[in-house]
Amino acid sequence: MCGITGVFARTDEGRKYFPLLPAALATLKQRGPDFSAIASGDRFSFGHARLSIIDVSEASNQPTVSDDERYTMVFNGEIFNFRSIRTSLEALGVVFRTSGDTEVVLQAFIHFGTGCFANFNGFFAIAIFDKLENKLILARDRYGIKPLYYYADSSALVFGSEMKAMMKFGLSKKLDENSIYEYFRLTYIPEPYTIFLNINKLYPSHFAIISNDKVEINHYYSISENQFGGNYNEACEQLRELMSNSVKLRLVSDVPLGAFLSGGIDSSIVAALAAQHRPGIQAYSIGFPETPYYDESKFATEVARMHDLQHTIIPVTEKDFAEALPGVLSYLDEPFADSSAIAVNVLSAFVKKHVTVALSGDGADEIFGGYRKHRALAMMNESSAIKRMVFSAASLVPDVFGRETALSDKLRQARRLGLLARQNKADRYLFLAAFHSEREIAKLLVKGTVRGLSRVEKMLLLSNPSNMNDVLRNDVRLVLAGDMLRKVDLMSMAASLEVRSPFLDFRLIDFAFSLESKFKFDGKATKKILTDAFSDLLPESIAKRPKHGFEVPVAKWMNSILLKQMKEQWFDVSFLHQQGIFKPAAMRQLLGEVEKGRAMRHQSLLWSIVVFQNWWINNMGE
Repeated sequence: MCGITGVFARTDEGRKYFPLLPAALATLKQRGPDFSAIASGDRFSFGHARLSIIDVSEASNQPTVSDDERYTMVFNGEIFNFRSIRTSLEALGVVFRTSGDTEVVLQAFIHFGTGCFANFNGFFAIAIFDKLENKLILARDRYGIKPLYYYADSSALVFGSEMKAMMKFGLSKKLDENSIYEYFRLTYIPEPYTIFLNINKLYPSHFAIISNDKVEINHYYSISENQFGGNYNEACEQLRELMSNSVKLRLVSDVPLGAFLSGGIDSSIVAALAAQHRPGIQAYSIGFPETPYYDESKFATEVARMHDLQHTIIPVTEKDFAEALPGVLSYLDEPFADSSAIAVNVLSAFVKKHVTVALSGDGADEIFGGYRKHRALAMMNESSAIKRMVFSAASLVPDVFGRETALSDKLRQARRLGLLARQNKADRYLFLAAFHSEREIAKLLVKGTVRGLSRVEKMLLLSNPSNMNDVLRNDVRLVLAGDMLRKVDLMSMAASLEVRSPFLDFRLIDFAFSLESKFKFDGKATKKILTDAFSDLLPESIAKRPKHGFEVPVAKWMNSILLKQMKEQWFDVSFLHQQGIFKPAAMRQLLGEVEKGRAMRHQSLLWSIVVFQNWWINNMGE
């Protein structure tokens, strides 16, 4: 796990970026605090910041150069099947100097070319310069676990693990108006776009070949379309075998390793399987003593006792969140308004004091259907017209409720379901994917009608919204890559902690999408097959519990620690006129709602504005 950045000078003029590389590399220190170095040639300059995980010796430091000096590589990630690939390469006569995966990645590329990427089981962002052919190869893992930004003009291509690094090259800061609109609809900017017009993210499951006159982007992986031919019990057995193998692969580490344990189904399965392969593994949970409705620590304790885990509960208070807030806001180098990022940051910072690698349950909801929206869509697809009319009546519930108590959460869900029932069938997925409506954003932004979510719609499978597997594929493309994995990468890397997600093994995901939707949804519960396949590893109290999530008290902050800055800076009328993004009247109205104690009603939108304004001030100054 590391941070990478670099330059390919396509012309002599492109060398102007070389002297800026040390400053770009310095921004990635939290991603790689153990060692950093730069390697340069006539046409390239690469930087690497290392977090040592496998083969912690100096021999595995990067950048890595081939024996004949033709290839230079920087690599961020982990290849969990590197030992089997190494064996294949040794059969071809390759002699290795190190025991880690970095050298295996380079040798695999040398011997198998770009075909090697489809053989890697893990997560990665890779840059390789071929001195003989004078070209750069960039590659990113299948689902976007590791980020990779790039900028290209006629003189050079610049890349980096984070936008912070990219900005050190003095690139233009021309905003992408579509991205601003999409951010305020979704609370994040979807792949492959960024906040800036001239900078992109390499899309997951793609590699790029860059020469002096061309940028060629290729696709190397798609989720399998094969259909599982067995019965339900056989599917449960195969799922269990695949998951156990995935966890075992991800336990390979030369540094201390533990597991996140939330008390939900996904992390409980991961921790239980990890304990089978490594008895007594450390597990870490967050407890919320001030908000009992969201405190799952008692359920995590049940799992820990059942599997003899070494369990630590981290009690997190509103004060802890507030103390973490400035650091989180300053680390965000693009607008990103998933407020649970603060909780992930608090958890990662604590866990890093004890281990360097943590297993997580990320990805299970997107591939097995674990979100409330999945249950709502399945329910709506199966309901009669009369039932949908009944559901639509729930849209009359006032829009003033949050998730702070069981009752308010139920009322909030009822209103959401009612609004869903009023949508056309083809619009339901994007209605649930978006946090804010077109109408809300049109009222807020000066350019609030910028082509809607047309770019997103082109990415998605919306032709058959009744097919729940298509819904989940959309989540993998949109929500998993743009929101969930970005959140975990940013907040864990801010703490120099590597997070591994066994549910994101491509063999497991291909299998999950080979199953009929009815294996995942039974009309009452989501993630049916996941719960049934691992029922013996889960306490009964956990197996049937509804999903909870990380909640942070952002609405309360609007009326307390953030209010002064909102009034004097982020919502200041003169600043808004100079900025030219928001309609001052709409912003004054929102601020008035906060001052009247009604922040909860607009919590998500207000938080999106706070994050955006803080980002603007930190990044858009001269």
